[in-house]
Amino acid sequence: MKTVKVINPVAGQGKAINEISEDSRYYVSKAVGDVEKFVYETLLKEPETHFIICGGDGSINEAVNGIMRAGASDTALLSAVGVGTGNDFLKYDDREENPVKCDVIKYNDRYFINILNIGFDCTVVKKTEELKKKPLISGSFAYICGVVDTVFKDYGLMLDITLEYENGETERFNDNYMLCVAANGQYYGGGFKPAPLARINDGLIDVVLVKKVKRGEIPSIIGKYKKGLHIDEETRDIIEKFKDIMTYRQVRGLTVSGMTSICADGEIEPCEKVEISMIKGAVNFLF
Repeated sequence: MKTVKVINPVAGQGKAINEISEDSRYYVSKAVGDVEKFVYETLLKEPETHFIICGGDGSINEAVNGIMRAGASDTALLSAVGVGTGNDFLKYDDREENPVKCDVIKYNDRYFINILNIGFDCTVVKKTEELKKKPLISGSFAYICGVVDTVFKDYGLMLDITLEYENGETERFNDNYMLCVAANGQYYGGGFKPAPLARINDGLIDVVLVKKVKRGEIPSIIGKYKKGLHIDEETRDIIEKFKDIMTYRQVRGLTVSGMTSICADGEIEPCEKVEISMIKGAVNFLF
């Protein structure tokens, strides 16, 4: 199996470029979408390739989409050097030394490997992208600043959500939501832990819904939400304090409509309706 480093030169405010070495095969991406294109085209010629992604969650996402497009789930190997802004997928708690047959989640005609979010968080990411371009503002601090900025703006979306369970049964929600999270990994936003029970190879999507609350209530929620303490690991449900405003489910698929944009693995795109489904064991990932 051949190995190639794929380097995003703007990741981590330019830190990724330090991963270039003359004694290894490498490729430096040129623009957004170029990592996906390179991975896809390489796999068509060399399906047994190990890609070491030197970048952040967005670069990993592009590589995953390249692998899925090339139909190389069984032959390609993916790993990453966390030199991006958040590196949230690599924060996964249950990392293994050997390659994992990692689940991938399809949304409409694309794929994500970590987390897709809608609503409040999507607005936060937009602001974070602006802030992290400024000097001395790290990924996690930029995200927190983005949260503070968003709190003082209009938030809340009337979302229509249908969940599909493993047994084929469905459950529908329609309410004014602050955020909706569909998770394969556990972390996002530079260290927030919305899905502490998520496992990357269990074939399930962890869904967290949070209804719109008053601005004054947000600080009391964020502290526990950031640490993953909003879900009780023993009962595998929302803690009593937040049951009126939060919902937690594990599903095989869901459909959400009523928004104008979504954020998949940290990348924002316009979207009014999204269909999300699980693809179990779709990518070989080495932590």
